[in-house]
Amino acid sequence: MKKLFLSSSFSSVAKLFAEFSDTDLQGKTVSFIPTAAIYEKVNFYVEAGKKALAKLGLLVDELEISTASQKTIKSKLKTNDYIYISGGNTFFLL
Repeated sequence: MKKLFLSSSFSSVAKLFAEFSDTDLQGKTVSFIPTAAIYEKVNFYVEAGKKALAKLGLLVDELEISTASQKTIKSKLKTNDYIYISGGNTFFLL
C-alpha cells in the first residue's frame, strides 16, 4: 500500500515522518522536486526541507522537472524510494 505524508512545513515535522514511514530511512533515496519554488522570492523552506531529509539519513536526489528529460523523470521516480515535492507556486508546478 502506498502512503502519502502531507505537511506545510516539513522541517518542523520531519521526526513524525520517520515514525510514519515504518521503515529505516538510512540510505534510502528521495526524489526532491523543488520546481514550484523556482520563481518564488521567499523559498527558505526548500533548503530547510533538504536538510531535514538528509538529517533523517535519506539521500537527496534533486529532480528539477522543468528542465529534466522525460526519461530522467520516469527513471528517478521509479527507482527512488520516496518523492518529496517542495512548496511554492503550484500553478508553475502544473
